[in-house]
Amino acid sequence: MLGNSTAMSWARLLTASPEDSTKALVSGAVTEVSDIQSFWNMAQYGGGVGYVIMGVLAVGLFLIVLKGIELLVDHYHSRPFLRASLAGMSFPEIEALSRNKDNSMLGETFRHLLAFYHSLGSAANMQQEVAAVIEQHIERFESFRNRLHFLSDSAGALGLLGTVWGVFLTFFGGNLDSEKILNGMGVALVTTLLGLVVSLIINLFSTEIYSFHHRKLDTVNKKADELRLRLLEFDRTGQKPAPAAALTVPESLPESVCRLRRLEAKPLRVPAGRSLLQAVRLRVVDQDDEPVPEAVVEGESDGRVTFGEGQIRSSWQSDAQGEVAIDLFAGEKTGESRLRFTLQGAETQPINVAVTVTPDKPAKLQIEKGSDQMGKVNKKLPEPLKVAVLDRFGNPVPDTTVFFKLTNGEGEFSGGNHFFETKTDAKGTARAVFRLGEKTGFHTIHALIKNSEAEAAEFHILSKT
Repeated sequence: MLGNSTAMSWARLLTASPEDSTKALVSGAVTEVSDIQSFWNMAQYGGGVGYVIMGVLAVGLFLIVLKGIELLVDHYHSRPFLRASLAGMSFPEIEALSRNKDNSMLGETFRHLLAFYHSLGSAANMQQEVAAVIEQHIERFESFRNRLHFLSDSAGALGLLGTVWGVFLTFFGGNLDSEKILNGMGVALVTTLLGLVVSLIINLFSTEIYSFHHRKLDTVNKKADELRLRLLEFDRTGQKPAPAAALTVPESLPESVCRLRRLEAKPLRVPAGRSLLQAVRLRVVDQDDEPVPEAVVEGESDGRVTFGEGQIRSSWQSDAQGEVAIDLFAGEKTGESRLRFTLQGAETQPINVAVTVTPDKPAKLQIEKGSDQMGKVNKKLPEPLKVAVLDRFGNPVPDTTVFFKLTNGEGEFSGGNHFFETKTDAKGTARAVFRLGEKTGFHTIHALIKNSEAEAAEFHILSKT
């Protein structure tokens, strides 16, 4: 509880002018450390910057609570999969388990792997698919984690801004009376403290949420590997299920079935060699827009994107809501791909879907030209240095940052530095112009991809008089 002197200070504060109120917050009301009862009081002492920092804390805690609830709900829905002993289950039992239409990571992973197994007819190459599914879960979480990192960095930056503002208030005008010094330095210290504390709080909870999510991914990976081993056992014992095309379907659909409808008709882009879970979602409806279950949807691809590894044709059966969710698998070549979906047993307008296969992550640098050339001192090289950034399949990767750096010798790039940063063009190539210095002999220049572990490309240049 505040003392009598402090209460009187607050009374004077309420009747004072706005200019005097700012000073009184520090010089009159803050008489002891015990006066600061909470973060909210500290935010008041910090002025506008303090309120903004508290807003950052509120947004960060809101996002953290939402993600925590999401992970808890995911854990609740995952319990049937965690309790199941796949080693003693038959294939129909595993399929029945996967039909649980929840949105948990384990449920999605099971359904995807079983669809992959149906399409390919074997679990021999499923290990890579498991890794791809886990990577997709990681990428989804990273977007959340990046937002928390931004909020944490913003809190620290706002604290620094408050420090600068407090120093400005102290020295602006050149009149250094005691109240002005107390007011300015109080704002500086309080906002700095708030920024640091809020940044630490957000980082602490972000680390705990990341740890919880990482443990869940370990569980998903172990369960997915358990499913893969069980499917391999089915392959060895000859207990393979019927392929997806051999679905049991009615000979004809009711006359009321009239069309397919695509849900979430958004542009589809998938990196080469990757999979996209539930990329295409279709619904079978009748003339009254009511869902039609157990209808068969047939799909056909041009081959650049498939429904499994090499499966250019496949079929799926609609669920109780008349919906079909289709996973796509991109091949090694980039470009546009066309998919065509029709409804079996009914003459309806087909659904055409365009999919763009984009380059995968940058994996290597390849020298196009410019190495092993000779030039004269203090002159530009006859040819520019040119490299191509490629993914793991040899596709050019555009809009990728490349660093050129002189590691041995003398000279400069455009701008007068020993290093040069540029981006690859639409063909995945990056160029740099280099001027030799006065030193003769061999020069070495390295080109590297930013934020990549790819091996550097090395240019060798001979300088002569």
